[in-house]
Amino acid sequence: MKMIALRGRVFPTDLNHAGTVFGGWIMGKMDKAASIAVEDIIFSPAVTVAVSDMKFIKPIHNGAIFTIYTEIIHIGRTSIKVDVDVQIKSRETREEFSATKAVFTFVVVDAKSKPKDVREVIRYNVDDYVKEML
Repeated sequence: MKMIALRGRVFPTDLNHAGTVFGGWIMGKMDKAASIAVEDIIFSPAVTVAVSDMKFIKPIHNGAIFTIYTEIIHIGRTSIKVDVDVQIKSRETREEFSATKAVFTFVVVDAKSKPKDVREVIRYNVDDYVKEML
């Protein structure tokens, strides 16, 4: 199920020399949003181990309002994959459009940073679609 994980506005300090957001800046926001989605389903630390299918679809400009949607798309033995979609609200039409997308993979870890089984740390009240992936 797609959920809103993070919202915000782009400011001049977030821009590169071309007047659009730095790729690393938006990627950092996406990583934060994905980590929130992971924390919603487990009660253990998890670390980002991979980012795949990163697509910069449309430029993001100063003043843009962004909403980052996340969806858990896969749960492995120790890993969780999160689909992340950055949507920008058009100033003219107020409709949202995708600007950047990626899949973030997290690994659940214990206190010694060793991989840990997701099933040992799953929250009891997760949505049914998450339970179906276990």
